[in-house]
Amino acid sequence: MNILKALLKQLLGAKYERIAKSLIACLIAFLAIRTSEIEIEIAPSIFFLTATAFSAGIMWQVLNSSGNADRMMGLFMLPFGNRKMTLSIVLAFTGYTLITKTFLVLTLFFAVYEWSAVQAAVSLLCAGNGCFMAAAWTCCTKCGGTEKKKQLPVVFLWCAAVLLSIFLVQDLISFALIVLASLCISVFCLFAEDAYGFYRPASAKQLIKHTKGTGSIFLYLLRYLITNRNYLLNTAGLCLIAAFLPLILGQFEGLYVMPLGFAILCLNTPICILLSCDPDLEQAVRVLPGQAGRFCSRYCVFIFLVNMTVSSVYLVSWQVQHGGVCGMEILAMLLIAMQSAVLSVLLEWFYPIRSWKIEGDLWHHPRKYVVPLIMLLTAVLIGMWSVSIWILLCIVFIESFSLSLIARRI
Repeated sequence: MNILKALLKQLLGAKYERIAKSLIACLIAFLAIRTSEIEIEIAPSIFFLTATAFSAGIMWQVLNSSGNADRMMGLFMLPFGNRKMTLSIVLAFTGYTLITKTFLVLTLFFAVYEWSAVQAAVSLLCAGNGCFMAAAWTCCTKCGGTEKKKQLPVVFLWCAAVLLSIFLVQDLISFALIVLASLCISVFCLFAEDAYGFYRPASAKQLIKHTKGTGSIFLYLLRYLITNRNYLLNTAGLCLIAAFLPLILGQFEGLYVMPLGFAILCLNTPICILLSCDPDLEQAVRVLPGQAGRFCSRYCVFIFLVNMTVSSVYLVSWQVQHGGVCGMEILAMLLIAMQSAVLSVLLEWFYPIRSWKIEGDLWHHPRKYVVPLIMLLTAVLIGMWSVSIWILLCIVFIESFSLSLIARRI
């Protein structure tokens, strides 16, 4: 209980104040949607799938967060029992995931559709099962070895069986029993593993610290991206969205909505918070003379290249599905990608995010919507062909002003 309390206080605050804040946010969201009388018919399978997949994804991000390195280092220096340590870690991070993240998503489902008490209970069971499955997966894969690699097909079959049961099992009681059985399997797997499976001896920034002395800031940023699988998965997910986004936007006939896709794909949160998530790097950049402008200029180019990679997938997909891509679309892609990079760097430099517990707090911070919202407004203006030339000139002016601001102020 002491280990569990210590972890919960670090994640939820000294007096567990984040619990009250999260519940208040859920209540406000529920009342706001209910009073607007928005009703959407949702299949129970989608409800249960969202509860399972979302909770598992957030739990996996939390367990693999580089912000846990120092916390785990101090925790594992103390004497502990293996199963007590495992259970404390899983329960603490599961509670954090459910209270601060999953409850808000489930609130949206409860606000737009009438669910029975049994369905609500099963959705919470699915959320808990998703967290425990993610914890079991993390613990098993980090305790590597040939025997563990042989178990991977079994783990994949286990996950596939849970996902298929969501769509194939219609009886609610039978499905709840399957989820409960999966939860028991997760607990058994966790107790059979070593608690050091949750220990991160070095964060991503420590793994690549040798690149800081080479003078190649761009190499440092690239290595940072490669060593953080969460960042790569987020970028890969955006590329997948970019491939299918023309299917959705192409349905709006008579409207020039193609630039909206470029703006949507700028929502690559992990890439835009590298200073906030690495306080040591930020301190070094701000203290050393001449390093700020040098770092920020290359950071801007780095975000621009990532945006261009994702936007290029969207552009190629649009050309394959609808055609009609010309020089104006390519110019819009270049301008939106560059403006998004410049604004992201300025926002990260002048308004970094402080007082966060784990990286999940950074990724879900409301600040991440500021730049995409500005880019959406820019895309709408670009779509107004009657004033497109003037809009492009204004964007070029904003680009020049932003770059000069970086050069002079920083």
